[in-house]
Amino acid sequence: MISLHYIPGRCANCDSADVTIKSPLYCSSQCRQAAELVRYVRARRREGRDTHPDIVEVIEIKLAMVLGGGYPERERKVSEEIREVVFRRSGGVCEQCGCVMDFERKTGNFDTIPTVQHVTGNSNDLSNLKAFCNRCNVTDAKSRFVLVENGSPEAAMAEEISARCSAPRPLRLCDDENWKHIWQGLSSTARCAIRSPDK
Repeated sequence: MISLHYIPGRCANCDSADVTIKSPLYCSSQCRQAAELVRYVRARRREGRDTHPDIVEVIEIKLAMVLGGGYPERERKVSEEIREVVFRRSGGVCEQCGCVMDFERKTGNFDTIPTVQHVTGNSNDLSNLKAFCNRCNVTDAKSRFVLVENGSPEAAMAEEISARCSAPRPLRLCDDENWKHIWQGLSSTARCAIRSPDK
């Protein structure tokens, strides 16, 4: 069996020593999301779905978020109670395009799935939230994409992610499809390495 790259007490995604006892496997949410993206792309490739237009779009958005520093999941998590208020206030229609949203996912139309859109920043105040259909949410996200300049750190990160996604076998342990079964066991080993002065 081939041993995949991982250094206990270092970030599983970038080898940085900036890991902590509380977060022993990744140095940042950006690195965690980069590894999740690599696993996602590799899984879709195994399924033969990585070139489907909807999957390509998801990959583009996930990559843009990683290159932009990572998606602030905790700050943007909207409670079910607030979501209900936003959707009730909109009357069940998208506040951007006016389409009727498919709350029960009966139509099979991915575009009409309801989402909650942050107008600006990460505030979950009702005044900053709107009911958007998935298509408008994606369109808005893509409108905020910033071009990556050649030679920039973001360009280097994009190249590395691409290489990891397309490699015949996983290059890092965190890229492996079995990561979800092994990461918890690795956490205790990583914490021991972080505590050790010889890390």
